[in-house]
Amino acid sequence: MLKTVAIALTLVLANAAPVLADTHAIEATAKKPVYSTAETTLGILLEEPAAKAIIERHVPGLTDNPSISTAAGMTLKALQAVAGNKLTDEMLIAVGSDSKALQSLK
Repeated sequence: MLKTVAIALTLVLANAAPVLADTHAIEATAKKPVYSTAETTLGILLEEPAAKAIIERHVPGLTDNPSISTAAGMTLKALQAVAGNKLTDEMLIAVGSDSKALQSLK
């Protein structure tokens, strides 16, 4: 009887190992930040030093603007609507492209 229980337990654990491994992979992926100019708020982007540097590279002066804290809850895409030609589609594309590259490094 004890031998049967030991064999059954071994089989259960052997079958559970791949499931546990997949769970850890899913958790690691879930913790990766996803940055988007259309979905991530400026406040979140500015908290990440690398993302902040990307914004500064493509939109010089934005991160140092004294009024930037008032836009912390907005996305860059939403900010574009009120910033006029100071925040172009090309700038957003460049920030988005570099942000995707940043995410792949994490």
